[in-house]
Amino acid sequence: MTTRSTILGMDKSYNLNSSPQLAAVEASIPFIREAIDVFDISSSSNPLIIADFGSAQGLNSMYAMKMIIEHLKKKDERCQILVIHNDLPTNDWISLFEVLNKDKSYYGLANGRSFYEQCLPINSISIGYSSTAIHWFSSKPCNLSDHCSFEFAQDSKERDLFKHQALFDYALFLEQRSRELIPGGVLILIILGTDNYGSTGYDEQKNLLYKCAQLIKLTSKELLDYTLPMYLRSYSECIDYELFNRYSFKLIKSECISVQMPFFKQYQNEKITLDELIRSITLFTRSWSESALKQSLLNNGRSEEETEQLLIEFWTTYEREAKEHLYKYDSSLKFTYLVLKKKYKYD
Repeated sequence: MTTRSTILGMDKSYNLNSSPQLAAVEASIPFIREAIDVFDISSSSNPLIIADFGSAQGLNSMYAMKMIIEHLKKKDERCQILVIHNDLPTNDWISLFEVLNKDKSYYGLANGRSFYEQCLPINSISIGYSSTAIHWFSSKPCNLSDHCSFEFAQDSKERDLFKHQALFDYALFLEQRSRELIPGGVLILIILGTDNYGSTGYDEQKNLLYKCAQLIKLTSKELLDYTLPMYLRSYSECIDYELFNRYSFKLIKSECISVQMPFFKQYQNEKITLDELIRSITLFTRSWSESALKQSLLNNGRSEEETEQLLIEFWTTYEREAKEHLYKYDSSLKFTYLVLKKKYKYD
């Protein structure tokens, strides 16, 4: 059963509290370099179009786009480039426009569509990019009956529905990008996932989300509806040659990498205090997870005022619990990095 709830964008504080995602982008430089090396720039349109799928509020997206442009210019300094930032219609576009207008280092446009749809014309994109985005579902397949996060769910039918949705969405994403990319175009993906042992690197943070939802005494219906519409794929789930072949992709480069969250490194180097570390963990977690809880509260009849009060109580509780359970935390997130190239007809 697929739920009818809308998948929302990131919290408005995302730009300020997404340093782990930026660290993942920074780790993609070798993959960007490899993608540009195998890309035939002479086959591209003028202007050459780069599209970022899942741009959020723009800060991390702009950093990635500037790195791609820098490497393209090394290959051909004369090429004219247009960047398209894509995200959900519910995205905080004002923040993205503010970031782009402040920098003005490239020409950029915005496109408000789900990246599980075709977002741009057939054979129009030379380079596609997506970082820390496609672990979010196109729609929530079901509510989890005993936790808000798949990693802790016990019901086998619910787990199977989540796995099926993840495979369906991955195929759909690759299908749409294959339509949009020119033959010879490249797709660079950074996929938030798990290591070989099934660890996400922030299991305890996600476990605390459900514990805190129980502690603030949500209704049973609110607790049931509080399900994160996401699935973190393993490396083997990302390396799907059947899907690659079906959608005319050739795998150029892949690797599973652990990326340390910057605030843990700052704490280890005594740059920040323990309280500052806990605050950073809480703000990071809030930036990507709050929309699911807020949606559950509003959908179950809570007023805006009630919802805001419950959210304050929730995150106050979370910060307290995070400090108590810090010893359980891993300091790194797990990512699969992929470079795919769309095949020519004669390949």
